[in-house]
Amino acid sequence: MKLDIDTPLDSYSLAAMARTEDILGFLVDDLNVVGSKDAFKNILYGVRLIVEGKNRRLSDFSEIINEDEDEDKNNKLEDSFKINVFRENLIEDVISIIKQNGFKQVNRIKNSTHIIIKIPEPTQNQLNEFAGETKRIERSAISRIARIKSDAIQRIKAALEREYIEPHVAVPAKAHLENIQQSAVSEIRLISLKKRKSLLGRFFSYSDDEEKKLGKKLEKS
Repeated sequence: MKLDIDTPLDSYSLAAMARTEDILGFLVDDLNVVGSKDAFKNILYGVRLIVEGKNRRLSDFSEIINEDEDEDKNNKLEDSFKINVFRENLIEDVISIIKQNGFKQVNRIKNSTHIIIKIPEPTQNQLNEFAGETKRIERSAISRIARIKSDAIQRIKAALEREYIEPHVAVPAKAHLENIQQSAVSEIRLISLKKRKSLLGRFFSYSDDEEKKLGKKLEKS
């Protein structure tokens, strides 16, 4: 993801820009997972069940089947995913424990060890959790952007002290770093706001006046 900076950049700013754009790319990837099919799949990794008197992870006895590798074309559904249970004698227990974790439609494919799990409509609590996760990812990205700027300024300071660069280079470089940070933070907040509005729909509300301003900018984009 590219930031739009008008002025030519020095080497310090170019390096910071490249790292910043990486952070923005990671942000988009992370937010794409929130509330998606993959997010519901991840719930299964925390599911546990008692097997032979021991508390074990569901993932010890099953695996989620990658859609691209699934040869069964007849049981592919957009709102479902499939798992393979390694031990046939555990299938009924696995179905039961998955249902207890919020997946109400769980069905075994006849004459196989595969189970199809329908992704439920998210509850209001889950939507709020997704929105909260979006904010957490936003804060983390903003914090990483701040560290990029801080690292670059420290390098500029060290270069000045060793007389590797002159003040007339350092001053605009610091200004560029400030512009990069401000542009990146604005973009992060805009992307995060768009995601939360998409998740919450009619239940979305702005948390402050700053968000309302971003919302107007979002509507124009």
